[in-house]
Amino acid sequence: MERSDEMIRSDVVETLSRDSRVNTARITVAVEQGRVVLRGDAPTLYTIHVAMELAACVSGVQSVHSELGVTRPASSPSDDAIENYAGQVLRWNVSTGAGKIRVRVDGGMLTLEGEVDAYWKRNRAELLMLDIEGIIGVVNKLAVVPELTPQDKVIADDVKSAIARCTCMGREHIEVEVRQGLVTLTGNVSNLWSKQTTPHLAETILGVKGVIDNLVVAAHD
Repeated sequence: MERSDEMIRSDVVETLSRDSRVNTARITVAVEQGRVVLRGDAPTLYTIHVAMELAACVSGVQSVHSELGVTRPASSPSDDAIENYAGQVLRWNVSTGAGKIRVRVDGGMLTLEGEVDAYWKRNRAELLMLDIEGIIGVVNKLAVVPELTPQDKVIADDVKSAIARCTCMGREHIEVEVRQGLVTLTGNVSNLWSKQTTPHLAETILGVKGVIDNLVVAAHD
């Protein structure tokens, strides 16, 4: 049975309110035709990330859009202090290959530049930045330069296998196309969780330089 917008909204609000990582007093939820919009402000970008993930798990949600902003108080660290700390965070997380990553901060807006050898490392580096105090946004300009470059067919087969092995996925209809390491996902999935999980599965495959998500949430026949 199709769930009403009010039912979805009620579940999203309850889900957010029961998670101690999210301060729902400063977040409002609107739902129209299954599309969720979160508005208000949050202490860090990580809080926004968590709120969007939680909302996406609610049954009936077709998409989640954030209009949440990060309020930067006067007591926030300086741009130089944030830049130095962000660099340390990347160096402490050795899997990102931080030696080729540069960090710039201007007015709380953090920019990642340089290169990494895997697409997941590009996303990992950005995720590590989200919980740093004083950052209001992240611009990810990291280039993906794999050390090994398998043929596109090999990459496509590996992506398909990763999706097939994931027992959490339902009976999805997903097509995978790869051109010069760039993966394009198309087709229908049964829920938003599957739509968000599938690109994460693809990004871990050796040789992937990027992922284009054209998946659509739609009920299967």
